[in-house]
Amino acid sequence: MGKPGRQANFELLRIIAMFMVVILHWNTNSGLLLDVGSPVTGAGVWSLVTESVCIVAVNVYVLISGYFLSSCTFSFRRVAQVLFQTLFYTVLIPPVLALVGVLSWSEVLNPYHIWNSIFPVQSGHYWFVSAYVVLCLLSPFFNAGLETLSQKRMQQLLAALLFFFCIGKSFSPLQFALDRFGYDFGWFAVLYLTGGYLKKYGMPRLNSFPKNIVLYAGCTLGTFMLELLLLPLAGRLTGLTYYASVPFHYNALFAYLASVALFGAFAVLKVKEGRFADMVRFWSPAVFGVYLIHQQTDIAPRWFAWVNALTGRLGDFWNIVPGETEVTAGRMLLVLLVQSVIVFVVCIGIERLRLCVFDRIGKSCGRSAANRGKVVFGGKKRA
Repeated sequence: MGKPGRQANFELLRIIAMFMVVILHWNTNSGLLLDVGSPVTGAGVWSLVTESVCIVAVNVYVLISGYFLSSCTFSFRRVAQVLFQTLFYTVLIPPVLALVGVLSWSEVLNPYHIWNSIFPVQSGHYWFVSAYVVLCLLSPFFNAGLETLSQKRMQQLLAALLFFFCIGKSFSPLQFALDRFGYDFGWFAVLYLTGGYLKKYGMPRLNSFPKNIVLYAGCTLGTFMLELLLLPLAGRLTGLTYYASVPFHYNALFAYLASVALFGAFAVLKVKEGRFADMVRFWSPAVFGVYLIHQQTDIAPRWFAWVNALTGRLGDFWNIVPGETEVTAGRMLLVLLVQSVIVFVVCIGIERLRLCVFDRIGKSCGRSAANRGKVVFGGKKRA
């Protein structure tokens, strides 16, 4: 099963966070998420609810990395594994899609497409991977700071960084030139240091599961209510168009606090050892593949239509046409859940299969190398 050293509570959170990522992308593709000027519908309101609940997903994922990597020795192997995993999908998915007729070979062999595939970090093929790789490369410097700075100095540093990246923009109706909405390395650095701080000092005032869940629920409600208030205002006041999107930025204040709270809730959660914990540890290493597959540049604009066609065989109820307004809230929630589960299960299954295949190849190569390293002396093998 999974690696015994993995903590099941954090691995469970990792799985939940990636499922939330799929939901966020489903909302975007469905066309139901309310925007400035769009008619208010029940399905649209519930899209805002699910968006508010799940907006913490990416932040939580990076917090987990900061929590564990801040106390680890830096290894280029970790970075190499991320790069290899990414290249596996960016390089192999296009020809596979060409073989099944989704892409033409002229599209696959386009020089720009090839360059984008073999240099995914530099080209920004996946914005998350680009930011995450830089974060990993600079993690030794962050770890040194976490190790040498006093708790008070770390608090001051985090407060300053939060003001620069998070607090100021959360209250500004105008966009700052350096604000990237949390889709960048700078915000990841703040999350990494937050995770490292929590690893070292914890959260004494939020030391129980209920307290953290209450804070998470409160911040989630705050995000939803703020968005629900800003959308109609922005429809009347064009100067608020940008600010109406701020609650759903990864570096918005409510999103940050909700992320820390959800992370804190799982940090104190006790997952009983047994089949469930083993299952969590088995599947959690494959969750990053869910992101790499369904957001690969050729699949990202197509998977929603594919899953719609697949579930549409059950009846028109299971189809969500982008831009369609006549969708009941109940139908929207059920279709969102079913289609998100399908995408998640298919992608995690593919990545789990890849991991198993490469694990067997690695073990086979290891055995072959060990056999070649043995020398026969006097008819006996000696290591």
